[in-house]
Amino acid sequence: MIFYCEARIFSGQERMYLIAACAMSYYEKSIIIINEANFIAIDYCKENGNFSEIITIKDFDPKFSSLYVWFRWKRIYSFIKLLKAKHPIYKTLCVSQGRIESGNIAIIAARLLRKKIISYIPMVHFHFQMEPRSISTIIKDMLCVPLYKLPNSFITISNAVANDLKKKTSANVLVVENFIEKKNYQKIDNPPPSFNEKNVIKIVLPGRLLNKQKGQLDFVEAINYLKNDNCKNIVCYIVGEGPDKKIINEHIKRYKLSETIHLLGNRNDLVSIMDGCDLVVLPSRFEGVPLVLLEAALLQKHIIASDIVGFNDYLHAECLFKPSNPISLANKIKEYINSDGKSTYYKATLGNVLMRDENQFKNDFITALRKLS
Repeated sequence: MIFYCEARIFSGQERMYLIAACAMSYYEKSIIIINEANFIAIDYCKENGNFSEIITIKDFDPKFSSLYVWFRWKRIYSFIKLLKAKHPIYKTLCVSQGRIESGNIAIIAARLLRKKIISYIPMVHFHFQMEPRSISTIIKDMLCVPLYKLPNSFITISNAVANDLKKKTSANVLVVENFIEKKNYQKIDNPPPSFNEKNVIKIVLPGRLLNKQKGQLDFVEAINYLKNDNCKNIVCYIVGEGPDKKIINEHIKRYKLSETIHLLGNRNDLVSIMDGCDLVVLPSRFEGVPLVLLEAALLQKHIIASDIVGFNDYLHAECLFKPSNPISLANKIKEYINSDGKSTYYKATLGNVLMRDENQFKNDFITALRKLS
């Protein structure tokens, strides 16, 4: 089997995919083709996999991929030559697609060679979820429509996402739920501002700094709304790195919230920071099943999240607010502040995911790959 991952980052979705790919490499002769810029992923494959080959491909700008993929014929032809060189040993291609726009150079090449294509995709999204609805978002969503028709089958992470996929494609869709690795607590050597103050409500927003998906600017606006409503005994931590760090910091300064909202960057002690906070906020516009949701639930933290697929499958309505709506988010935070703060509202589906372990995930993924190959 050929595994393909063109992502530059090694986040939750890529980690799950590579755990499965490495596991499969011990049962079936496999190669993996991976972005040369993703050093962490390459090292992970070397340490944990049994691949016949690890082939690196050049990095490229993923912007506007739903359009540009149809004009990247030089790359597609290069990949066709690579696949032909491996034919007929490898008849199936399993592609990591963080979003439907990614991975399509390999998919188109494999389609032209009539190989079986399995997509591992964690979500279905629309561009109007990321930006105001416009002619541009309509065109982008139209360009994504044929991309859902290219794979022969899909593996996704929840029944809700599977139902959304089935509205886009007639291909076979199987579900392999994530698992969460129980992490050890790290000593907090450098406590964030006000972290040890007992009379302050501490709020944490973990995740990659990518506003069009994660909604950090909605959070900043919500905190500004609360500040103007005389909610003063709160401190907020945004944990993570990403391309939107500068614009998020600019918004914090614009609203004069530098004493209230702190950008902490990536932290090895994230679990300990979450455990020391009162409230975990997840204001994403679209998601699969983010691992930070599972990590927070393992800690039995109070979580509020946007009312989208990926959250509303696992949290009751009491924990949800309207996506892309800072006032709805602010009101939900205010509800928490005015409550006893002790109740958690997890659905049984979340408990089921928390009970899964790495071996179950690997076995389920390998079973799915064999069914679809």
